[in-house]
Amino acid sequence: MFPQYSKAAIYKHAKKPINGELVFDKRKLNKGRPSKLSLQDKRSIVRSVTSLREEVGSFTSKRIQLDSGVKHVTSRTIRNHLNEEGYWYLQSRKKGLLHAKDLKSRVKFCKMIRKRKLGDDFWRSGISFYLDGKGFQYKRNPYDQARAPGAREWRKRGEGLNFNCTAKGSKEGVINVNFMIAISYGKGVVLCEQYDGTITAAKFSAIVKTSFPEAFRQSSNPTGKRFLMDGCPRQNAKMAMRAIDDVHGLVFKIPPRSPDLNPIENFFHTLTKRLKSDALEKKITKESFEELSTRVKETVLRCSSTEIDKIIDSMDKRITAVLEEKGQRIKY
Repeated sequence: MFPQYSKAAIYKHAKKPINGELVFDKRKLNKGRPSKLSLQDKRSIVRSVTSLREEVGSFTSKRIQLDSGVKHVTSRTIRNHLNEEGYWYLQSRKKGLLHAKDLKSRVKFCKMIRKRKLGDDFWRSGISFYLDGKGFQYKRNPYDQARAPGAREWRKRGEGLNFNCTAKGSKEGVINVNFMIAISYGKGVVLCEQYDGTITAAKFSAIVKTSFPEAFRQSSNPTGKRFLMDGCPRQNAKMAMRAIDDVHGLVFKIPPRSPDLNPIENFFHTLTKRLKSDALEKKITKESFEELSTRVKETVLRCSSTEIDKIIDSMDKRITAVLEEKGQRIKY
C-alpha cells in the first residue's frame, strides 16, 4: 500500500499508540536481553585495567580479558563495558594524573587571572614570549617511524598512566635533538637554541645570558620582559634565576602539571606532526643526527606567526574551561 516508505518506517509507525489508547510505547518496557557480565565480572574488568597499568603500561582488551578471568564472553563485550565505564582505547600520552592539590592550584591560578582581569591583551603583549624545551626523537629511518601506528592504551579521556608522570626523564636507547624554543604573539618564533643532552641549570643559564636579550628585543613586549614557563626544577634553579635577573627578565609561572595552560605545548604538537608528514612526503629513509637537527630548526623557523597567534588567542578560553571543569584537564 505504501511503496514510497521503507519497511522499517512502516514498522515504526505501526508501533505508535493509536487514538490515545496507550500513553507509551510497549517496546520501551522491554529492556532487551540480560547482560552476559555479572556485577563481579564488571568489577574484575575495571580492576584489571588498574593492575595492568602498573605491570605493562600498554595493553589490549584481550589482555584485560585474560587478566580478569572473564573468558565466557568475547573481547567485544569487554570493550563495550569499558566504554560504558568511560574507558577508551586512546593514544598513549605522558600526562600524569592530577592530585587534589593540583586541581586546587590550577583553580587558584585561574581565579587569580580573572580577579586581576587579565584578558587577551595580557596574553598577547603582557607576556613577551612563551618558553619551553622540546626533545625531538632521532630515528635513522624517519619514514618507517612515521608510518608506524602510535601506541594506544585503555584510559579515560584526559587521564595519564599514573600520578606525577611526565614525558621528561631518561629513556634507554633514545637519542633526542633538544631545542629551547620561545614564541611571541605577532612575532612568531623569537628563540630557537639547540643544546646537547638533558637541560641543566648551567645550560639554561647560558641560554638565558646569550639568547634572551635578543629574544626580548624581537618579542611583542621588548620592555616588559615578562615570559611564561613551567616549573621545571632545572629552569627554576638558583643559578638560572640569577641569570634571568641579570637580563632583567620576569618569570610568569603556570601551575604544576598544566601543559594545557602553556600555548607552546600546542606549538610543539604542530611541529611533531609537521616533521612526521615531511618524512612521509619526502620519503626520508635515511637521516643523520645532524640532518635531523637542521630539519627541525628549519621547520621551527618556517612556522608563521599567524598560526602561533591563533594558539595564543585561546588562552582566555583555557582559563574559563579550567574553572568550569574545576581544575581538571581540558581539551587543549
